[in-house]
Amino acid sequence: MLRYETLMLTNSHITKDEINMLESFFDKLAANFGGKMFAFDNWDKQRLAYTVKKNDYGTYVLVRYELPLESLTGFFKELDSFFKIKCNEIVLRNVTVKLDPKKTLEYRKPESVTSRSGNLDSFIRENKMDKFLDSDEQD
Repeated sequence: MLRYETLMLTNSHITKDEINMLESFFDKLAANFGGKMFAFDNWDKQRLAYTVKKNDYGTYVLVRYELPLESLTGFFKELDSFFKIKCNEIVLRNVTVKLDPKKTLEYRKPESVTSRSGNLDSFIRENKMDKFLDSDEQD
């Protein structure tokens, strides 16, 4: 069995039903081709480095799965059709890579926009820009 991961950039307004549809699709597709999905991780809303299809924000979803060698061609044809036809409004970008079987499956999930807490003052202190907080101006 070969391990792969697909990272999808979805519209930031993706619903829970649409995320569940993506998870169900990957689970069924992998099973139909003799493999299995072993990870589905929603990374929540992220600010994008550049605008993608008029979106400044997006939601990343990481899917990891195993497939037998003989089913790769059929699986990836189905996956490509799914992204182009059924999910062209939901999935803005996607990339699939083969995972190295010798490396660990751990990764660091990025912090989402919605989970960030604090305010401007704490950001300024954390980044050692305290001079901006000084309210006493000297003329």
